[in-house]
Amino acid sequence: MRIGGRERMLISLVLVAAMVGVFYLFVYTPKTTQLKDLQARLDQRLARLRQMEELAAQREALEREFETRQQRIQAIEAKLPAAREIPALLRQMQAVAGESGVKLTLLRPGPLEAPSAGLPGAAPPPAPGGQPAGQPGPAAPPYQLFKLELGFEGTYEKALTFLRRLENFPRFIAMTQITLSIQELPNLRLGVTSNTFVLPEGTR
Repeated sequence: MRIGGRERMLISLVLVAAMVGVFYLFVYTPKTTQLKDLQARLDQRLARLRQMEELAAQREALEREFETRQQRIQAIEAKLPAAREIPALLRQMQAVAGESGVKLTLLRPGPLEAPSAGLPGAAPPPAPGGQPAGQPGPAAPPYQLFKLELGFEGTYEKALTFLRRLENFPRFIAMTQITLSIQELPNLRLGVTSNTFVLPEGTR
């Protein structure tokens, strides 16, 4: 049987269609599925990489913040002696008063006290009804404080200089109250009520 040109063309088209179908089913579709899977895995890894980069940046920022806070704690602790050290406190206060040009008339330290709840770092008051069994109470702050009453005389400019010097005093002093009275112009008489702190050895 002789096959004509039209039949040959139809057979060729059928063969081409069959080859395309085989390629689509056994090559193109698996490769496309594999490519989509690889793309999804790549997207996941890129997202994970971005998360890790963000965490690394946050870690660096936290480490810098921790180092800054640590330096601040060390600077504050350097101003907290292990005992009241009243003679040294008196010498330092007289030196600052002399450098500021004021006359120190009063330096009255009080007894050591535990910090009250209103001060920074103080433990919060216990809850009503007491602490539940098995639950530790709030840790008491390691430092102690004592009140320090100061009195001094001088001109307005010198008194202001003295108060500013107290902010950078060798010991940490927190002023809580300032009273002012006129003695004989231009001199003023000032009274300062403040707290100063003690950090016992072993709690630093």
